Amino acid sequence: MSYKFFSLVLLALVWTVFASCDDALTPKDFDEQQPYVQNLVVNPSTISFDPETDGQKDTTLTLDVTVDGFNFEVDSVPYYSVFLGDDENPILQDKFLVNFSPVTTFQASIPIETKTYFFETYTVLITPSLSGNFTNFAQSIMIQTGVPFNAPTIIEAINPEEVQRPSSGNVNVRFQAKATDIDRQKNLDGVFLRLISRTSGEVNNSPFQLFDDGERAGDQSANDSVFTLTFPVNSGNQLQTYDILYYAKDKSGLVSDTIKTVFKIVE
Repeated sequence: MSYKFFSLVLLALVWTVFASCDDALTPKDFDEQQPYVQNLVVNPSTISFDPETDGQKDTTLTLDVTVDGFNFEVDSVPYYSVFLGDDENPILQDKFLVNFSPVTTFQASIPIETKTYFFETYTVLITPSLSGNFTNFAQSIMIQTGVPFNAPTIIEAINPEEVQRPSSGNVNVRFQAKATDIDRQKNLDGVFLRLISRTSGEVNNSPFQLFDDGERAGDQSANDSVFTLTFPVNSGNQLQTYDILYYAKDKSGLVSDTIKTVFKIVE
């Protein structure tokens, strides 16, 4: 995961107005003459829920954060920022309580609102300030594993029934599936299709993943729940019939029902 420095710079002016894990790390190079933080510990380092005792509900996590600070003045303290997934802006940001020695341990309990069926990644970033030199940081990443409740659903699958084999060049054929997860769309781990020739069996590298990012594999619109994969058909393809099996999988491993379509390459 990339470090979250750029968003901290952007938020420095906001703080001026209001103030007037198991993957912990610190940079290899830091300025020992300036305030810096090390030895970050965040508990719990991993987050999981029990389907029987936790169920499917809203809940509040508490992250207990401890970090050693060096070279801080009497009224100077580091800041903590909590990021969700790959977001560049923190969902929470605050500063530790004031310390009274140049070397001390800062502590904070950070509440985070979530749901027991959410799959999330949290990054806790500790910096001496919200602007200036961000080499003296400490960071930890926590993984939240949700409770599996509902398998995703393939609502519909769309592909042409047949395409004429070109005499030269390529014809790009789009295969699409609309997939949802009622627990939450972000819980989807992937949408896939199996490509099975009625002549020679399942093709190499099947199953293939479809995408909904508006960029890859011919997908036209990001995050619209329509997942896309484009295959080229050229003069070298055999005239044959394929069975297409679409399915989706969520991050807990639950798999949707399969939707079957047929695709033919014809003369």
